[in-house]
Amino acid sequence: MNTKQNAIESIEEFLHSDERCLLITGTHQYAKHKLIMAILDKHFENHLFLFRTNSLKNVSNNDHLGWAGVNKTPKAGETFKVGRNMYQCDSLTSSGTWYKTSRRFACAIVYPVDTLYRSGDVSSIDDLFKFKEISKVFLASWMDRNEYDHSIFAQFVQRHVVYDAEQEDPEYHQRVLNLRN
Repeated sequence: MNTKQNAIESIEEFLHSDERCLLITGTHQYAKHKLIMAILDKHFENHLFLFRTNSLKNVSNNDHLGWAGVNKTPKAGETFKVGRNMYQCDSLTSSGTWYKTSRRFACAIVYPVDTLYRSGDVSSIDDLFKFKEISKVFLASWMDRNEYDHSIFAQFVQRHVVYDAEQEDPEYHQRVLNLRN
C-alpha cells in the first residue's frame, strides 16, 4: 500500500541520500506537494526553496500554497515565508520568470508536473539542473493519468514515490482512480 507513512519514510531517505531528484505521484492529488513541504519544514530552518508551478496565479489558492498562509499572488522571485523557511516562485511554462528567482536553493518543488507530461517539454526541469544550484528537486504530480509516461523524467529522477489516499480516504482514492482511467 502506498501510504502516507511509506511516502514520508521514502522522502526522508531521499533527503539523506546522494540522490538529487524525486518524482512523487499517486491519488492524493492536492497533498503530495504539501507533504513534501511539511517534511522540509521539519528538517530545515531558514532555508530558501523554489516553488515552480504551472501558473503564478495559482500560488495563493488552497490547492497550491494558500493553505500555508500565502494569501496573495507573489511576483516571480519575490521571497515569502512559509513555516520555518523562505520560498520563491516562478512559472513552469514561462521561462521569462526563471531568471527572476535566485540561483541557489536548498530544494525545489515543481507542482504540478502534469503540464509537462502533456507537452513533452522538460526544459523547465532541465533549467533547474543546468542553471540553478539546488541540492534536491521534487517533482509532484496532480492527477496521474494512465497515459502519462514517467520516462519523460528518466534523465533527472533517481527515486519515484507513490502517495495514495487509499488508507486515509478510500472513497476519494477510488474516485481518483476512476477519473484517471
